[in-house]
Amino acid sequence: MSGVTETQLERTLGLKEALMIGVGTMVGAGIFVLPGAAAALAGPASAAAFAVAGGIAMLTALSASELATAMPASGGPYHFINRGLGPLFGSIAGLGNWLGLAFATAFYAVGFGNYVDPLMTGLALDLGIVAALPLSGPQIGGLVAASAFIAVNYLSTDGTGDLQNVIVVVLLAILGVFMALGATQVDLGTLRPFFPEGADAILPTTALVFVSYLGFAQVATVAGEIKRPSRNLPRAMVGGVVLVTAIYAVSMLILLGVVPLDRIAGEGTAIAIGARAVFDAFAVGVVGVGLLTFGGLLATASSANASVLSASRINYAMGRDGLMDERLSEIHDRFNTPYRSIVLTGALILVFIVAGQVNALAKAGSVLHLLVYGLLNVSLVVFRETEAMGYDPGFEVPGYPVVPVLGALLSFALVGFMALQQILLAGGLVVGGVVWYLVYVRKRVDDTSALATYRSPPAVEVEVDVDFDIQPTDGPATTPEGGGADG
Repeated sequence: MSGVTETQLERTLGLKEALMIGVGTMVGAGIFVLPGAAAALAGPASAAAFAVAGGIAMLTALSASELATAMPASGGPYHFINRGLGPLFGSIAGLGNWLGLAFATAFYAVGFGNYVDPLMTGLALDLGIVAALPLSGPQIGGLVAASAFIAVNYLSTDGTGDLQNVIVVVLLAILGVFMALGATQVDLGTLRPFFPEGADAILPTTALVFVSYLGFAQVATVAGEIKRPSRNLPRAMVGGVVLVTAIYAVSMLILLGVVPLDRIAGEGTAIAIGARAVFDAFAVGVVGVGLLTFGGLLATASSANASVLSASRINYAMGRDGLMDERLSEIHDRFNTPYRSIVLTGALILVFIVAGQVNALAKAGSVLHLLVYGLLNVSLVVFRETEAMGYDPGFEVPGYPVVPVLGALLSFALVGFMALQQILLAGGLVVGGVVWYLVYVRKRVDDTSALATYRSPPAVEVEVDVDFDIQPTDGPATTPEGGGADG
């Protein structure tokens, strides 16, 4: 095909870019979109919910780090599961990872739209767009933002990494100012009661906010484009989760320590409300709100940008492995990007933005990734126990097998705290993955996974050296037992 070549993606992303992809994705949703929804569910204990989600994510981040250093190829969790458990589970994980990232990207884009809602609403009214497209301001802003990020990813992976670096550095500086000033304003009285909805509200809230921690796995999806993967992948994934968990927990405590719960519960821009309270104390309230609003734009933009990059690498890898049409793995010879997979993924994201609500998109992204993360941890155990396929990671999970087993159990268990709609979505994905495997994949792909190799070890050829030394004899022939032959 003109202008296209089927080559491997180049390794153009260093440790800084890998860390920025992970941190930028996680920070965006965690502190600029979900605090209001989380506070409505658990009050001040939502800070604990973010910490619990971070702990569960850390278990999987450790497992993903080991697998990524053993198999540093684009595709991330899907690739590890496909190689470890076979194309049946690879179909389930690939579809789940891809759709989960598409849902998450739509969620981030609509979150971006929340911060530009006043501007977009006025613009839509001026241009008559509302009459032509019955969409909300956040949806219109999300569509514009997502389209821009899809274009950036199509044109250059280097451009994606450079943009991510700038966004995240500025974003962390803004959050640092907010936390430093906010820590001086916290009133512990507003944090009481800490469990207004009871301690049992923590796990449902954890299930909601888990979408905030998808960034570490997104680093693994671009493992094939990261320099020195054995060194940089673990540092980017594990370090990103540690840093972001601390930011989430501290920011939530400061937010709920300076603003009464009833003022931010359910608010889509709760962090901006907190910013006004913090910066008003320094007589710069308007500046503070503007700063945090700008931070919200950067954060959600960062998440959306990195998620488009990662989501497109899932179906790129599935096309490469034969689980989807191989044309999805074609690389543009000018831009060096998997342009077909980016276009398909981008179209799906735009559909989700039009169709979905913010919380529904967040939960859909969370439940699909929890399913995939559970399978990822199982895959690590299979590789370790079978020692198949020359498995030789550059990084090994400490505390094996406790870490991957606990990671799998907690990931699967957290799905049970989702709403029925999300649980049915997970069940539907499993059924859809099985059907896709039976109808499309099975006749095209041989199962050469670690699990299949363990179940069906290769036949061992035994060389038998038989010396037929036949000596002439004048007597009757005899059997081996010495008996006479019938003549």
